Amino acid sequence: MSSLYFWPEMPVLSITVLIIASMIFLYLARTPLHAALDSLNEGIAGGLTKTSDWIKSVVAKMREKNKKVLLESSIADCEQKIAQEFRRMEASYTKHLADYPALHLKLDESVANIDADFKECGQVVPEAPGWTDAVESIARIKGAGSGDRVIEKMLKELHKSAIDGEKTALAEMRKTAAKRHKILSSLSPTWNKVLKVMNVVNSKISLVLETTGKIEKYMQEYDSVRNGGADSIDMLSSKAMKLFIFSMLVIVVAGFGAFINFQLIALPMSELVPAGTRVLGLQVSDVSALVIVTLEVVLGIFLMEALGITGIFPQIAGMTLGKRRILLYASLLGLFFLASVEAALAVLREHIAETNAATTQALANKEITTTNTDNSQITVIGQATLGFVLPWILAMVAVPLEMLIETSQHVFSKLLILLTTLLGYLIGMLGHLINTIMKAVTHLYDAYIIIPTQIGNLIKRKS
Repeated sequence: MSSLYFWPEMPVLSITVLIIASMIFLYLARTPLHAALDSLNEGIAGGLTKTSDWIKSVVAKMREKNKKVLLESSIADCEQKIAQEFRRMEASYTKHLADYPALHLKLDESVANIDADFKECGQVVPEAPGWTDAVESIARIKGAGSGDRVIEKMLKELHKSAIDGEKTALAEMRKTAAKRHKILSSLSPTWNKVLKVMNVVNSKISLVLETTGKIEKYMQEYDSVRNGGADSIDMLSSKAMKLFIFSMLVIVVAGFGAFINFQLIALPMSELVPAGTRVLGLQVSDVSALVIVTLEVVLGIFLMEALGITGIFPQIAGMTLGKRRILLYASLLGLFFLASVEAALAVLREHIAETNAATTQALANKEITTTNTDNSQITVIGQATLGFVLPWILAMVAVPLEMLIETSQHVFSKLLILLTTLLGYLIGMLGHLINTIMKAVTHLYDAYIIIPTQIGNLIKRKS
């Protein structure tokens, strides 16, 4: 530092001269230095600001793309549900309305019988003979009031005949009425039959209408998704996040199950494959156990595809029913074979463990202790059952795996958008900070040369 002094023996004077000289120099170089600072500020802060704006535009495009992907996926899902409900409706029509013509025929026959019985009941009964008019006409005959015994006798006979005719007509009417009542009472079973047929038709129609109601619900959801409003996007995003979280939890639990399954068959597999051989640093027995567990998951995927529960492979979904049944039976047979192999390996594992324990005790010169036979049998049965059941449980991992694959794209896109947005804000903040720093440097520069600046301003005003 002393080498910069003009007069080393007088440092204060030297520093004062340096400060005055620097002020004069910076005052004279104020315009180019201001331009240099502005250029540097524009280059750094402006570049960072443009980078931040570009990142924001990229984020907007990513959000739009993610929105389109989410809508397209949801639309495809809704279309698949609607198509499935149409297939169910077709099956429902075929199943529940197949016997509708027979029911309609029975209903027509019952109605025809009821109509015929009502027509028979509606026949008019012949009226009784008009005896009153006949007797009145005879009473007007001459000699009827003179006490003629012949007429009197004839009137008595007519009276008797009239009474007998009325009794006969009354008996006939009662007989006809009884016949009508009998016909009407016989209509009760027919009405019950009609009611039963109508109840059957009503139940079958209700089942069909239930399916159409589901289709209407899915169509409303489809219209809501097609409109693509903000509420729909939020709902679909929330649904995708929920499915992703639950699928992830199920996959993690299935991973623990696969680890248990691996540990269950890794030891006995060492007796079935060559020892001492390694593949990528792993023993062949471990690799073989991993292959078996992986095959169980693969067969489970094909099983769910054949059942139509998942739709990972479009080629399988486009197969005919016969080919899908072949794939279904092959997957079931493969899983049953692997489950049986695992059960046998689990039994072998217990025997190997007992043998290893006995060998260890013999090498340690200890008395070989015999285990309880009942406990050993229970352990063997438990391990065999576990070895047989675990493959079937792992086979079901195809369903959450498909959900995880479908929702992970949206979730990872949202995470990438969030990180990119954060990066854009950080770059924008850095640009704003550099801009502020450069402005502060400019102001400090002006403050440093304030004395020559004021002197120069004073000289300009006087001149």
